[in-house]
Amino acid sequence: MSKQPYRSVDADHRASTGTAANEAGFALVIVLLALLGMTSMAMAGYLRSNTDYKINQNHRASLMAFNVSDAARSHYMGRGKLQSDTTTYAYTDGAAEVWAEPLLAVDDSSTLYRLVSSGVHNSPEGGTSRRLTGSIVIHKVAGISVNAAITAPPGLIKNGTSGSVDGNDAATASDCPVGGTENLAGLMVPPGGFTQQGGGQGKGQTPGSSFTGNPGIDSTSTGAQMLADLGIDWAGMLDGSFAQADYTVSQDGYPVFGTDVAADEWPMILADQSSYSVGGSDSGRGTLIFQGDAVLNGSFTWDGLILIGGAFTSNGNQTIRGSVVAGLNGLLGSTPGQSEIGNGTWNARYHSCNVLNALKGIGWPVEEPHTWVEIF
Repeated sequence: MSKQPYRSVDADHRASTGTAANEAGFALVIVLLALLGMTSMAMAGYLRSNTDYKINQNHRASLMAFNVSDAARSHYMGRGKLQSDTTTYAYTDGAAEVWAEPLLAVDDSSTLYRLVSSGVHNSPEGGTSRRLTGSIVIHKVAGISVNAAITAPPGLIKNGTSGSVDGNDAATASDCPVGGTENLAGLMVPPGGFTQQGGGQGKGQTPGSSFTGNPGIDSTSTGAQMLADLGIDWAGMLDGSFAQADYTVSQDGYPVFGTDVAADEWPMILADQSSYSVGGSDSGRGTLIFQGDAVLNGSFTWDGLILIGGAFTSNGNQTIRGSVVAGLNGLLGSTPGQSEIGNGTWNARYHSCNVLNALKGIGWPVEEPHTWVEIF
């Protein structure tokens, strides 16, 4: 029988221990590699999640800026008036600036504008996002027919023959496209609606000689016909459904021209009292609306339209370059009294361009269909 090679127990132990150590070391490498792989995957997942989060935040900020821009544009249009300067709207999540850029004068009563709204969203995480939207808007002048330098459906009393009321157009072609083309009556009253007190033939003057135009005094229509021919939505002007006033005296006070009113602005001012007085410091331009009676004192001057619900009384030296209409509350079923040009010198001259600018101030914008765009 052959002999087995001699192998000690210690040698067998060392061999088995070496094999186990090698296997343990290999397993450790595998574990470290696995941990490294898992860490890399975790980091990749984190980076991707963080990137997705930032993309979503950027998208949300951009969407919020878009919503702010579009909301401000709608807010601006809802006001029913084009502003002469940039209008700013503030919201919880941002702010927007809206302005109108004139593009083309379609005719004397309509102008095309590009309306632009720039919306900004301020992200809570920092940074801002901006979106611009725009549309084409046509601005239509308010449809009011002016037929004289002074229109007084209830009638008018003139004290003396001082001053003048002239319906011949004082505007020129250089003032506006229609300048100098409309020669109207100096005064419109119903039959028998004009009374002159003092002056007249006893002083070598003819009653009514202060009024010139085409004709000087027109008394061919009744008061009701005159009111209907004006085409004024008087109730809508008083309650804001037809045109919203830029300044309502009971709420905003009477504006100061040169401070509250921009140099190129022709505002609509509503004196919403039963009677309201103005003087030299209230002089200005635009459309001045008296809900009730009007008292004109001192050296008051006005360019544009004066619309009076009741009667007006003039005391002082006033100059009106545009047109005056009194007795408009007759459209609401009331019976206003006669207006009176009293002591002092009253000079009124029809001015077509001032009237047109005043009407633009109470006109309204209409967005043209299919013109909405986002501006990049």
